[in-house]
Amino acid sequence: MITKPILYLLLSIVLFRQNGFAIDVSIVNQLGASGACPGGNTVSVFTSNQQVIQPGGSIQVSGNFDSFPGLGIQVNNWYWTSVPLEVQQGPPQNPDNSGAQFTVDSACNLNQSPPWYGKGIETYRIASVSASMTSSGCTIRIAPNGYTNAVTPGCCAPPIFASGACSPGTWGKTNSGQPWPPQ
Repeated sequence: MITKPILYLLLSIVLFRQNGFAIDVSIVNQLGASGACPGGNTVSVFTSNQQVIQPGGSIQVSGNFDSFPGLGIQVNNWYWTSVPLEVQQGPPQNPDNSGAQFTVDSACNLNQSPPWYGKGIETYRIASVSASMTSSGCTIRIAPNGYTNAVTPGCCAPPIFASGACSPGTWGKTNSGQPWPPQ
């Protein structure tokens, strides 16, 4: 006869083997406040729910992120899509936030993949995303790169918003004057 404690132990072993290691990860938004997009440069992190990190802030997440979909990370600014599209409500929406999927294992090794939905520019093309093991555990940092502020002209939005929609035919023009997509 199997007792409850032994049954729980066996179930834990099976789940452990199926699900790998659950780890704690700190995610730090090192992007400064955006001068281009009002309220921009916040970072959304998608696990079993969505959390938003303000510029300069951080969050803790815990889970099994060693296989895709892992963590979804997006920078909340208006960027042109990764492929030339007309300004549109969607699908896919254009412009859109950045997006990408990341895995991180118990040794804090980070892997990246394009977003699983939409045609938004990959987060790792408009920001530097890195991971390192620190004294407090694994930390993922989202820092600016040369394209973080290459948002749509005036940070214009897709036409689903009543004001501030981008003009047709403007795909690829950026507020910073940089060529699009990022090189």
